[in-house]
Amino acid sequence: MSRVPVISDTCLRAVAALAVTLLFGCASLRVADTAALSPSQLAPPGSETISSDGYRLDAVTSHGQLPDLLVLVAMSGGGKRSAAFAYGVLKGMRDVSIPFSGGNRPLLSELDGISGISGGSFTAAYYGLYRDRMFGQYEKDFLYSDTNSYIFGIYLLPWNWGWIANPKVGTNDYMEHVYDETMFHGATYKDLMTLGRPIIAIGATDISYGNPFMFTQEVFDVICSDLTRFPLARAVAASNGFPGLFSPVTLTNRAADCDGRIPGWERRVTAEQRRDPLSRLGAQANVLDRYLDPQRTRYVHLADGGISDNLGLRVAGAMMQNLAQSPVSLTRLGYDRLRRILVISIDGQGAQDSSVAQRESVGGLLSLFGLVSGGQIDRYNFETLNTVTTQLQDIVRSIGSARCVQAEMFDGSACNDVEGKLVHISLASMPDSPERSTLLAIPTGLTLSPNDVDLLVAAGQAAVTTSEPLRQFLDNYPAQPTGGAPRRARLSMGGPVDQKGRQ
Repeated sequence: MSRVPVISDTCLRAVAALAVTLLFGCASLRVADTAALSPSQLAPPGSETISSDGYRLDAVTSHGQLPDLLVLVAMSGGGKRSAAFAYGVLKGMRDVSIPFSGGNRPLLSELDGISGISGGSFTAAYYGLYRDRMFGQYEKDFLYSDTNSYIFGIYLLPWNWGWIANPKVGTNDYMEHVYDETMFHGATYKDLMTLGRPIIAIGATDISYGNPFMFTQEVFDVICSDLTRFPLARAVAASNGFPGLFSPVTLTNRAADCDGRIPGWERRVTAEQRRDPLSRLGAQANVLDRYLDPQRTRYVHLADGGISDNLGLRVAGAMMQNLAQSPVSLTRLGYDRLRRILVISIDGQGAQDSSVAQRESVGGLLSLFGLVSGGQIDRYNFETLNTVTTQLQDIVRSIGSARCVQAEMFDGSACNDVEGKLVHISLASMPDSPERSTLLAIPTGLTLSPNDVDLLVAAGQAAVTTSEPLRQFLDNYPAQPTGGAPRRARLSMGGPVDQKGRQ
């Protein structure tokens, strides 16, 4: 009788290790992390900023944008629906002209900054990297692609199961790889910095504290990290990290490498302001302290940007509010040369489904989550738009005051000739029509039919070219004055200004 071979425990472990290696070896990923600022990048102790350069607006090259006009665009979350709608808006901005003394210029050429949240981050980042080459290429690289198939592959294909065996690799690390292979091809923020304005601010949410986290050098300064070396695809993955479906993107806090440096504005916040629950500067300083203390925050875990700011307006609004506190700071930063500020909110979020009020059942878990989160986003967006409108008017008044302190006429125009406008371009605000019903029925996801994409792009383009508030603002834009030598206004995204006008 033949003998049955005995397999030792050592052999079993060796076979299991080999199986794991074969199963997961080809799925291993190189997960990018933060890189500490080098000593040569650090500003001297006591400076206004932690680093001396980097991807911040005042260090990014201008391409001849009109010096008395500031144009900021915010792209909302809402999956590929929002991405396609925002793309259409950019196409429409090519067709809208700004009159000035030398002729007409496309509105698109005047962009100073774009923020992108969740689905909107795809369009913001892609435009930031490719500029005019985007048009006609973005559809093939992203909008028409079946992105959901990659998501299914992460969960269903064994060679993508490295995230099960390796606790340092998550599902969103695989999506970063997908975005890099299909769209960004190894690009980092250094590439964006080389291209110049508009600056691209991708927004995520720090799930440890529930606050927005923007990929700009001002924010990376507080974790003592160099944004220029960070992959663009990873920022986009963080912004689109839908909780439950994707793992967070984790960054290491390098604050210990900055030898206790903190931004100048934060040093001047008083203890009384920190204790005051109504002090914006105090609240911002308290948030900043969490990152400046490496023992308190060793890692930053990032998820979908829509959790904390689905419109992508909160950071710009806070910046304007803080700047409005002092005419001195406006003059020092060159904002006294501005006469027109235009903020365009591109909102591709759909309307809340109220038909559930006529049904006994609300549906399954996903339907319930969509209803709850959709209602929360709608209320939050309403408050954000109202708040930013107030903040915009505050800074307009402050700029006028800063100009009039110097002279009645300023660069050839009346000192109080300053205006600001928030234009909300919303998919849900389209007039009632069969087309609107069709557009709002398009689901929020990362795969859409080419026909749905084309409808959304066309809707975004038409929404801009037919926008009456935008037309009125541009019609009232004054010709470039010939007197004086206007300075370019500098915008610092992320650094608040205290009540004495210092940043």
